[in-house]
Amino acid sequence: MRILTKINYRKDQIPIMNYECGTMAVPAVPGAGKTFIVTNLVAKLLEENKNEKGKILILTYMNSAANNFKGRIKKILEEKGIESTNGFEVMTIHSLAAKIIKEKPEAMMLSEDFNIADDFQKTMMLNDCINTFRASGGETAFRFFLKEQKNQMWYDIQLEAWENGFFELVSKSISNLKYNDISPQSLEANTLSNKGILKIISFIYTEYDKRLKQNGLLDYDDLLIYAYKTLCSDDKLKEKFQNRYRYVFEDECQDSNEIQGKIIKLICEEHNNLVRVGDVNQSITGTFSSSDPKFFKEFMKEADYCYEMNMSNRSSADILELANNLVQFVCNDLVQIECRDALQEIEIKTVEKGQGYKENPEPDKYQINALWYRTFEDEVNKTVKFVKGLKAKYPNKSIGILVPYNSQLSQVSKVLEQERLEFEELGPNSKNKRKIIDNIAKIIDFILEPDDIEKLIIALSDVFIKTDNKEGKSDFLNILRQYTTEEILYSDIKDKPLIIDYKCDMYITFKVGLNYLVEILEHSTTKIDELILFIKERLDLKDEEKSLVDYLAFYVRYLINEMPNITLREILDILYDSRNKVFNYMIDVVYEINGYEPEPGSITVCNYHKSKGMEWDQVFLLQLNKFHFPDNINQKFQCDKWYLKDKYKNTEALIDNQIDLLVNGKITQNYYTKTKIDVINEKIRLLYVGITRAKETLIMMGSSYQNEEESKNKKKMQEPCIYLTRLNQLIKNKRGMDK
Repeated sequence: MRILTKINYRKDQIPIMNYECGTMAVPAVPGAGKTFIVTNLVAKLLEENKNEKGKILILTYMNSAANNFKGRIKKILEEKGIESTNGFEVMTIHSLAAKIIKEKPEAMMLSEDFNIADDFQKTMMLNDCINTFRASGGETAFRFFLKEQKNQMWYDIQLEAWENGFFELVSKSISNLKYNDISPQSLEANTLSNKGILKIISFIYTEYDKRLKQNGLLDYDDLLIYAYKTLCSDDKLKEKFQNRYRYVFEDECQDSNEIQGKIIKLICEEHNNLVRVGDVNQSITGTFSSSDPKFFKEFMKEADYCYEMNMSNRSSADILELANNLVQFVCNDLVQIECRDALQEIEIKTVEKGQGYKENPEPDKYQINALWYRTFEDEVNKTVKFVKGLKAKYPNKSIGILVPYNSQLSQVSKVLEQERLEFEELGPNSKNKRKIIDNIAKIIDFILEPDDIEKLIIALSDVFIKTDNKEGKSDFLNILRQYTTEEILYSDIKDKPLIIDYKCDMYITFKVGLNYLVEILEHSTTKIDELILFIKERLDLKDEEKSLVDYLAFYVRYLINEMPNITLREILDILYDSRNKVFNYMIDVVYEINGYEPEPGSITVCNYHKSKGMEWDQVFLLQLNKFHFPDNINQKFQCDKWYLKDKYKNTEALIDNQIDLLVNGKITQNYYTKTKIDVINEKIRLLYVGITRAKETLIMMGSSYQNEEESKNKKKMQEPCIYLTRLNQLIKNKRGMDK
């Protein structure tokens, strides 16, 4: 006999669970349990409507989220004794788009065997198109936009900053052009394409489009556009999908864009059963994608039902009060009126006590503080000092350290390493995650110069030899320097005996490494991608590292196809290039496949964007100054690229202006103001996300200068952001009461 556990739903969840049909919006605060409620509601509808035709479709934006939903729903159905799981489908919005197109590819003049370029493949091709543009006469045009600078060091810094931001600018611009139905050909034919930054974009867009077509690929933007056009052009196909899905659920819909919403609306026309779940206050992807929370806001007004999930058991009452205080300040008192709707005015409430469900943490004292330091170096050093103290006092508590940009992660990581604290860095520049690429580069470097004893020692020392005995390892490596590489690799060392315990781990891994290097040296270098996969099999790797090498081999294969004469030396130079966007994206993709869950006692370092979906017992929010968290359009912040000429500082607005002219024949709005407002709004939401990651302890801080050198220039001094200043008033009052 199957015993079913009766679920005790919270009072903010009951109206949602009573849903039967129609359109329903569910704005859910951080930690409200939206995955729990969606999976249980889907299971309930499947149980109640098992004889009805049509499936339930659940749409997400990440494959990891899709797998999570699928597993949870199956488990609930099994507990209910429902064996058939054919009544629902879980997929990403892009998987749905691909399914629509594959039903009738000829409608968009596509072949049946078209393939999809995922974001990794897109990054590879787009990065290569940018490099092709610069290498084929475009370098002067690329550098034209930089500020004039007599100091070579500062010019190089400007150039690196422009290179770092250019890829995202091009990627977003091409998406914008596609969504406005502007093809590379129509862009080239228009005189506007010969002006300013759009001239560069036009060349790269044309080259990128050509490579997609040559390889029979559609990128994610193409998928959405073609899927929508296919549904609009074929009523029978539209009816087929409308009849296939009786209910549609959309998760994380604050990250939806206009065309995604149109596709979903078309599919729901027949039954009109649409449930959209999300949190406007956690919409933080708009500055590098086409998502916009306004679409969810509009749906909340239009839907038949709108029920807030406003209870959260993640954080203490004190932290929730702080988050609510930020919302109230932004919505009612922010001077920049256009930014007052950055946050939805929804109050997070603690869960009711004694009702049988998980309750909010209750620290024994007030554990929130705001601090200000002279330099970022001081800020980081103090943070690590606090972390070390907390680790000693609460060894099982998880700690999160958040910074605005990836470039700042290494500074925090460096100090954590100096203090010998174990941590996980979530970012493309993480030395731990980058290590496998560097190790393969060191092996290839030795292959190219097999007589170089130092390159052999580097390969052995960094890749193969494992020991905690640093002094012993150093002495051992010095002994190896007395031999040639041939003597070490192909003969026993007899005349100069090694002063080492032959049974120890260091010697064992040394011998294993030697044998593997001999095998690798004897392997053909004709097919470089196969060589990399051969090296992979000789390394002791975790699953994620193996996947990373597979991606690396795929990338090298792509480079060979594009440049058949590329040499192993040129591949090595690419591997050693730490600024290569492809490697950064590769690392991100691999380490996000299974998601990341902070474990008890762990330390995590990441940017504010990466923190979404995670939680820690103790959280440190760094760099809360006006530059990183602005509150009005007259401030200096990231919209204005300091390294570009004044005329081109707001490159995104310039491109939006030109696209508007192309589409409408005139500029219909002030894009210079709009792009700044969009950035300010997203920064506010980033701070909200950061605050709501903390369960018990929250330390917010900032600093006046980046370093001591910068402190000599008073003009570069930063002030605390207005949000920190406002929240600090509450913190001081509460800490005073606590005393």
